[in-house]
Amino acid sequence: MLDTQNQGPQCTACGSPMKLTAIEPGDADKDLRTFTCPHCKRVQAHIIENAVTDAWLGRGGLVS
Repeated sequence: MLDTQNQGPQCTACGSPMKLTAIEPGDADKDLRTFTCPHCKRVQAHIIENAVTDAWLGRGGLVS
């Protein structure tokens, strides 16, 4: 589940909200987002559609 304030998942180890630490472009309109737990330092990676990343970063995703 994503935290509505920082768009990060809850840590599966301790339940704390995780912080986004990296976004890497991926293949086929998907990005790899890496999240780190500030409490226990656990790292999780999630594959997210580019459109979600563009909206989260405030980009319209329009190409001219």
